[in-house]
Amino acid sequence: MRKYSKFLALVLCASMALPFTGCSSSKDSKEKESTSPESKKEDNDKPEEYVREADIYKDLDFSKYVTVGDYSSIQLSKKDIDDKTDIMVQTNIEKTDSYKKDKKSKIKKGDTVNIFYVGKMDGKEFNGGSCTKESTPDGHNLKIGSGDFIEGFEDGLIGKKPGKTYDVKTRFPEGYKLNPDYAGKEAIFTVTVNYILDWPELSDSFVKNNFKDFDKDYKNTAKDYTRCVRNNLIKSMAWEYVYTKSEVKEYPEDLLERIKAQYRTPVIYYLKQNGISLEDYLSRQSMTEEDFEKNIEKNARDNLGKRLVFNAIAQKEGIGLEEDAYKEVLESYLKEYDAKDQEELDKLFDEYFGTKSEDIINNEILCEGVNEFLTKKVKETA
Repeated sequence: MRKYSKFLALVLCASMALPFTGCSSSKDSKEKESTSPESKKEDNDKPEEYVREADIYKDLDFSKYVTVGDYSSIQLSKKDIDDKTDIMVQTNIEKTDSYKKDKKSKIKKGDTVNIFYVGKMDGKEFNGGSCTKESTPDGHNLKIGSGDFIEGFEDGLIGKKPGKTYDVKTRFPEGYKLNPDYAGKEAIFTVTVNYILDWPELSDSFVKNNFKDFDKDYKNTAKDYTRCVRNNLIKSMAWEYVYTKSEVKEYPEDLLERIKAQYRTPVIYYLKQNGISLEDYLSRQSMTEEDFEKNIEKNARDNLGKRLVFNAIAQKEGIGLEEDAYKEVLESYLKEYDAKDQEELDKLFDEYFGTKSEDIINNEILCEGVNEFLTKKVKETA
């Protein structure tokens, strides 16, 4: 399951993952179905010839479909940019394993702790409520304040110290969807705190050891790494500024159906790879097939809306695709997916994502070109 979320980020021009899949992560993870998740082609049906997105786009007047928000001057708060940069840098540091084990400090909000825990309801252990040394020898890392666990669990650890075991009283929320039988019930978790993860400050040596060659346009220094993160945040914030002020007036139906199929493909692929039927999956998620299709529709519309807006800007400003950029991105994908050529890459992408590499690459290049253009319009305010 490789590069699933990255693909979506590139195609959507935003970091967006399918909310109803079991595949997760910020950078990892993919049978192709056309109209409905359970539909199958008849044996005598011929496969439809693939139509390139570029061939669809070339005849579109994007101004017919969207009203683009004013981007003549994009006002962004300097403090907001700096605060988000600090958070992103720290988040990236915490994705590495370069931490020390703090076994002396008291736990505070924002700390990440390594724990074992056993959950009980009415004095009995319940399914899915435990992480033990036998089941997970390395323990579970939990960021206090993340909201990853039910209300009361994380707050119940604040002020506690590693090396001890505590009972934390909690209550499952009403309408708990993951398991309706637990909704509203009290639970006690016996939690052993192993240690607090203590990460170092960002430094030149840390960058060289953990983020070396993070971008060809920057040096392997803490200053340049921070500058790179900040510049990338400005790009995404500038795009968000314009997109939220834009209006989608109409969705081209053929493109909408195409993108809906692209959303179904990785879901169905993932379920089949794990031997799970769509019916069973939806039942576990307390979803109906109608709910599933509504999710597909919503995400496809969000996706297409973004494509229409950045294509409208590109069309108006004469931002196009460059051959050198295409070759560079293609080479990076061939390396990333261990594909010998574009034909092999297309087979992978068709299976995992329901689209061809050319469409993904073109979207990435055009999106980047628009973001670079919008970034030049940014004015940082006090």
